Amino acid sequence: MENKLIKKLEAGGHGFGTFAEIGGANSIEALGTTGLDFVIIDNEHSPHEGEASAEMIRAAELAGITALCRVREISRPAIMKLLDIGAGGLIVPCVETVEQVKSIVKYAKFAPIGERGFCGTRKDGWGFTYPGPESFETQMAYWNKETMLIPQCETVGCLEHIEEIAALDGVDGIMIGPFDLSISMGMPGKFDDPVFKAAIERILKAVKAAGKYAMVFTPTTANVKAYYEQGFDLVVFSLDAAVLIDAYRKIVAEVS
Repeated sequence: MENKLIKKLEAGGHGFGTFAEIGGANSIEALGTTGLDFVIIDNEHSPHEGEASAEMIRAAELAGITALCRVREISRPAIMKLLDIGAGGLIVPCVETVEQVKSIVKYAKFAPIGERGFCGTRKDGWGFTYPGPESFETQMAYWNKETMLIPQCETVGCLEHIEEIAALDGVDGIMIGPFDLSISMGMPGKFDDPVFKAAIERILKAVKAAGKYAMVFTPTTANVKAYYEQGFDLVVFSLDAAVLIDAYRKIVAEVS
């Protein structure tokens, strides 16, 4: 299945999405009616696991929104399972070293880039709905292109090696987790600190130099346009649960 988010980015557009923490196919289907480009089904901080993620990915496909997934950990099962059930891409948290990212690529990308296990799964109708020639080489090349692999830069370790990490074959982009990165740098939440701002610029510069996609999280809408102008390709806005709470609080205040 063609990845609409990748197609939009390749055409020079920006991507705008949110984290799915609430869960359930209905919530994802509802998000698909909003105009968002993507939703990140969170297997790290939320209780979602493989079976629930599969239902949400199916709902995203029906609603026409790209479903990315954040993996629970850096391991072969955690990475491969989410791709096999049809995730359009993976966000990989808590990256510390170049070797970790090499392992991530090994698990997530088919040969010759990586060593992902080959099997007909939900992603391709269990081998019956692959959209193209039947050769293994062609199929593997197709899925390598249509699934995004995006490690998160949210630790000092990743920051210190960001140029090498961003340039690795198989890495499609880097996502900045500003909260955890600021904590790792010893300046929790001090996003206006010149040292932190310099770190953001370093990451963005490394990603762009490698020809990859730059992604960043923000809890407010005020920063979104500025991030695009700064050079980011994708912005992740808040969490569905937080947006729901905020909306209803405003409604309650209005009618009270």
